Amino acid sequence: MESTQTTLGLSRRQHLWIAAAIWTIVGAGLFTMGLLFWFHFPYLGFLDAEHLGFGAIALTIGLIKGKLVLDRTANRVIDRVETLQEPNPLKSIYQMFGGKTIALIATMMLIGLGLRIAGVSYEIRGLIYLAVGAALLWSCRRYWIASFASES
Repeated sequence: MESTQTTLGLSRRQHLWIAAAIWTIVGAGLFTMGLLFWFHFPYLGFLDAEHLGFGAIALTIGLIKGKLVLDRTANRVIDRVETLQEPNPLKSIYQMFGGKTIALIATMMLIGLGLRIAGVSYEIRGLIYLAVGAALLWSCRRYWIASFASES
């Protein structure tokens, strides 16, 4: 592949690393908080059948969301990286994600904030965080694969 680095701008690989790092860090953080809230780790307070079962359901929902929604989003962002010409790194990162992806991220953040403000229990938030964290961790692999396949 040809280098798509612009003058003073980020290379294709750098854009993909930024996207991969964001999705990995946020996904790992949400997944960890989900484990803490739902299972009460590190105290291993709730490893009974009910908690394991609902945890598995949340994980399954997250992986399905990752496969059906976030993988498509990641592929769209990866394709967009090919056409970036913006030398300003901050503007190019904004262009890389695009309006739809930024709206999706903002919506997910607002839902999380809304849950907290509404006083939704830690346990329910834990299940949601498990699902969303798993989805992000599943789909971040698309960015990592694309970044290591990139020559620039």
